[in-house]
Amino acid sequence: MNFNRYLILALSCVSLNAFALDCNNPPGGTDLASAQGNFQCAEKARVAADKVLNDTYKKLLGSLKDDSEKENFSRTQIVLAQRAWVAFRDAECEFRTSLSGGAHQWLVVNRSQCIAEMTTDRTKALQSYLEQAQSQ
Repeated sequence: MNFNRYLILALSCVSLNAFALDCNNPPGGTDLASAQGNFQCAEKARVAADKVLNDTYKKLLGSLKDDSEKENFSRTQIVLAQRAWVAFRDAECEFRTSLSGGAHQWLVVNRSQCIAEMTTDRTKALQSYLEQAQSQ
């Protein structure tokens, strides 16, 4: 795990003029500079997805109460479910990354992309729960 942290730091420190990077057309190639550019785009997507997820989750928490008569929308249940989902997401992305193989610089790119994708999907589910909770 420490190697991955150092690799992320190294990828983050390599100068690629990140502010001019077009994430709609990430750099091609398989070298370190390409990996660094793709990592920056993947991280940008992951951070944005995480912000939307957290905002949606906070709204959902605000709409729920711990009420033994309404077990379907209890605050305690969604907190437990969200914690379990985070553990699942992390384990799933580690597994997917291990399947992809390749150089370590690309493993961190793949992991960030996986987290962004799964976070976006989870946000859709939380939004659906929020709509259901608000309609009751």
